[in-house]
Amino acid sequence: MRILVTGASGFIGKAFVKALIKEQPTAEIYCAIRKTSNIDELNSLTVKFTEFDLTKPDDFSHAVGGKECVVHFAANFNFLASKEALFEHNVVATLKLAEACMNAKVKHFVYCSTTEAMGKVVDGTEKSDYNPDEEYGRSKMEAERALIQMYEQNQFPVTIVRPTGVFGPGDRYVFKEMIESVDKTIINKFFPTSAKTLLHFTFIDDIIQGFLKIVNNREKSIGQIYILASDEPQTYRSIFTTIAQKLGRRKPIFISPFPLILARPFWPFIVKYYRWRGFGYPYVPNALKKIPTSRNYLNTKAKNELGFVPTVDFETGVATTIEWMRSNNQLQS
Repeated sequence: MRILVTGASGFIGKAFVKALIKEQPTAEIYCAIRKTSNIDELNSLTVKFTEFDLTKPDDFSHAVGGKECVVHFAANFNFLASKEALFEHNVVATLKLAEACMNAKVKHFVYCSTTEAMGKVVDGTEKSDYNPDEEYGRSKMEAERALIQMYEQNQFPVTIVRPTGVFGPGDRYVFKEMIESVDKTIINKFFPTSAKTLLHFTFIDDIIQGFLKIVNNREKSIGQIYILASDEPQTYRSIFTTIAQKLGRRKPIFISPFPLILARPFWPFIVKYYRWRGFGYPYVPNALKKIPTSRNYLNTKAKNELGFVPTVDFETGVATTIEWMRSNNQLQS
């Protein structure tokens, strides 16, 4: 099989490529990367490279030509990026890539979306309504809708995959910032609300397991949407408490409850202060939108149809991530 992986130098893409080599050692794997991508780890693997930039759709036909499967991870993951930038990278580029794949008669297009396309929901499933509350989630929703239309009208062989928040060794995003925030202090002050709302994270190995099962079950998964999620969501309080325990620190202290009506006027100043001190999430401008509302998801469909079974519990995942960050000098403690 000849497989093209976009975003291959990213957190999820790189982990997928490594796992795919073990799973299918005879597969011909092409890593689609930008000129500026860090490919140090990929260089040691048995893969081929092709240049790929979301802003240069004219190059897509060359990248996908002769490939049987395209797994599309590349995207603009910046929650604070402009609406225009997110639309260009996550909607326009995705559709141009899908069109190139259709013209090249690619047999399977696996699209990495996100549960953010569903937004705030309790026990969300693949049949839940779209309810994104961020421009990032809206951009992924629009891409999903267009791909579904291509499947319905032209039988385009697409599978849409919605991972929850992903964490683990190599993480560059929200969970990494959460660990860094706890690492820099024992006490987390000015945390809005009681921190009892739900958030859903899944360890990277389980996310990759799900993608591999989708690639290996092409006929079954085409035309389907799958949520890839751990079995249990976490509260903000349990997330930060677990991180503190695995760091060997005493439990973080929260101001609980800290009413949103009081937090809103001061939040821009709190964000600036904590950012100046080098803290990450939750001290970001959009936190007051996300923290008060639960968002957790069910993995029933992926289990029943694909045999997806999460194997890494949250505490083990946190400990493994912290160990990796320490070994790479990313923590103070």
